[in-house]
Amino acid sequence: MSVAISPSVEAMQAIVSRINSGTYQFSVRAKYGEAVIDELEDLEFVTVDVISESEQQLNETIDIEDRTSHLINVWIRRKVNLDDTATIDRLKLTVRQMFQRLNDYDSPNGRVKIWELDSESKKVPDKTQLVNNHVFIAALMLRAEVEAS
Repeated sequence: MSVAISPSVEAMQAIVSRINSGTYQFSVRAKYGEAVIDELEDLEFVTVDVISESEQQLNETIDIEDRTSHLINVWIRRKVNLDDTATIDRLKLTVRQMFQRLNDYDSPNGRVKIWELDSESKKVPDKTQLVNNHVFIAALMLRAEVEAS
């Protein structure tokens, strides 16, 4: 079979589709890329970035190509007023809802599987960014595997 897409892009597209098909406390539109360009840009709306951190070929067989493993971060960000606890609570709930949608997810075609999902070791939200920059930042880190072509 001819290769039409890189495994990391396939994994990120599956994750973005899964996130965007959900219902959350806020209007959410996830997008994927190779990097978060500016973590402190003007974030008037919830911004969800799906970023591939690493890719590894799993050498499990003697075939030319095996499955690949990917570490992917999902960043959820929004500018907030520290006095607006209702908005912060809704953002925390949105992060939890995304976690539930992604946990143990298999894409409809069975090619992309999420094996591990964890929230970043920081508290949700990142308290330093919340206090210093008035930005709600949370991250979900996951390990996805993509089947060989």
